Amino acid sequence: MKEEIKVNRNCVNAKIQAHILSEPEMRKIGFTDYAKDNWYFCRMLRFPKKKLYRDFEISFSVTIPQNGDDIRIDVLDEAFLQPYDYQRILSGHPDHETALIVQEQVEKWMDYLQESGVLSGHIRGEYI
Repeated sequence: MKEEIKVNRNCVNAKIQAHILSEPEMRKIGFTDYAKDNWYFCRMLRFPKKKLYRDFEISFSVTIPQNGDDIRIDVLDEAFLQPYDYQRILSGHPDHETALIVQEQVEKWMDYLQESGVLSGHIRGEYI
């Protein structure tokens, strides 16, 4: 039986917690406060230089409210302006090449943010 995953109100795994660092540290890590009440981190994911992936634009972003509210983690298909649910895709098709590439890139950024001290609680491979 699968373990039930508790999520926050933004459907992010509740184990994943944010830790706001000093303003210079947040900026050095790559966050911006374009919206004055949130810290925002966004990166475009990289795909192999193959014709198949020429027009792929998928982003990974983390929004941390400065007031301590629940964080958001989004993986978006920028071409269709909707979430790219690579975790659902992989649950039904574990060898799906594109979803595996997205998973590896997302895990890389999650590792970076945890090593930087901004996030904690994520275990590689667990639901985000």
